[in-house]
Amino acid sequence: MLMNVIEKCPDNLWEDASYESAYWRIVYHALFFTALYMSKDEQQFVRWSKHIADYNDLGSLAEDGQPLIIAEIYQKGELMDYAQSISDSVEVFVIDKFEDDSGFYWLPMTKFELHIYNIRHLQHHTGQLIERLHQNGISGIGWVRQA
Repeated sequence: MLMNVIEKCPDNLWEDASYESAYWRIVYHALFFTALYMSKDEQQFVRWSKHIADYNDLGSLAEDGQPLIIAEIYQKGELMDYAQSISDSVEVFVIDKFEDDSGFYWLPMTKFELHIYNIRHLQHHTGQLIERLHQNGISGIGWVRQA
């Protein structure tokens, strides 16, 4: 579904700065954390090759509390490629000990609960993007990716 909402987004909405977090930033945030939470832990997480510090955060402030300066915008094609690479890695991402700790100190839960949390987070932001599309007269978002 996230790939579908990336494809459906018109260029003017993709970059629309009238929202606190532009469309592309919500997409990147969702992808970044999906990939992070599919990692064993924060130390073993491999950031996307095009990652820019703090671009994974939403809102107007960076992690250090300073204003977030957006110098460049991730393009749709770039984030579609990133989404596809994450999707491709799901098959090999198998946890055999669901009762282990999440691996992330800020998420005191099991790996099994982390998987549910990760799916819920991804769907939350996908729904947010769908709502933004609807507000701009774009409908026809399916529950699965449609070619």
